Parts: sequence; structure tokens; C-alpha cells
Amino acid sequence: MAADRPPARRTSRQTTTSPGLLDMDSISARFREMRWDFGDKDEVARVELASRIAAAGRRRSLVTYSELVKGVEFNLPNVRSGPRMIDPSDWEDLDRAIIGSFLGYLAMESYERAGFFSSALVVGKRDGTPGEGFYTLLKELGLIKSSKTDKALHLWAEHVAKAHQWYVSHPDDVA
Repeated sequence: MAADRPPARRTSRQTTTSPGLLDMDSISARFREMRWDFGDKDEVARVELASRIAAAGRRRSLVTYSELVKGVEFNLPNVRSGPRMIDPSDWEDLDRAIIGSFLGYLAMESYERAGFFSSALVVGKRDGTPGEGFYTLLKELGLIKSSKTDKALHLWAEHVAKAHQWYVSHPDDVA
């Protein structure tokens, strides 16, 4: 896997057609105000995670958190223990923070480039739904008030569909 990744391209300025949602520029602005503790610190790991998400999208499937991180080495200058491998059978709080930051950053990149949250394709193996971090991101973006609503479920399903469509029609790209 090449470490080089083309710079994220912004789509033309659009507004979303979903009722009650902010326009894309407002969401992009909120994304850009967020602080990324880890997601922007290791490009090699970020590209690998993006590639695994894209592969799931091209298959019109989902990827579990465990599948996503298996074998990925995170070289994060702000983690004192040095290179870190996440053990999918024994998630620590730091592991959750790392993967959450990476998924948020990847969601920002895919949203700015193609109008969907790539992180919607990442789910827990027990119930096949995204973790609370996905819904926390939606709350921080002002898109939902609670993860326990039909709107939250609808937004997740909408972004899964958009991601599948985009990855299938862009087979050589990772958004």
C-alpha cells in the first residue's frame, strides 16, 4: 500500500437536499473547527484505514472495527509508548480514542470530497451498527440531538448508501 495519497478535493459547493440538515459548507466548517488528537498525525495509517473502508464500500458491505484495525501500526508522535498496534480482542480507552479520531478525520475528508461520511461503513461486530462515536460526531456537527432516534438511524443509512454508491462508481479512489 502506497503511503502517498492525493490531497482531498472539495466538491463544488452544494447544499444537501435532506430536510432539516445544514448545508455542506456549514458542516464542513464545523468539521474544520474540530481538533483531531490522532487522526491527522499518521498519514500511512490513515491511508490504510481509508483503503479498507473503500474496499468495503466497493463490495457494498460494512467493515467491523476489529477488521479495520487488524495489523495496522499507528505511529503517533503524541503517544509516548511509540508505535501502537490495537489488539481487537482487548480494546483500551486509548485505542478507542485513536480509532475515533481517525474515523472522524476520514469522515471529514470524504464529506468534503464526496458528500458522505466514510465512517458510516464501520460497525461493531456484535450488532452491525456504528459505535457511539459515530453518533457523537453527528451530534457535534449539529445533525442530531440523540443517537436513539429514527433521524440518527436514517442519517446512518443515508451515508452508508451514499458511500456504497460513491465507492462503486470510483473504484480507484478512497475518498
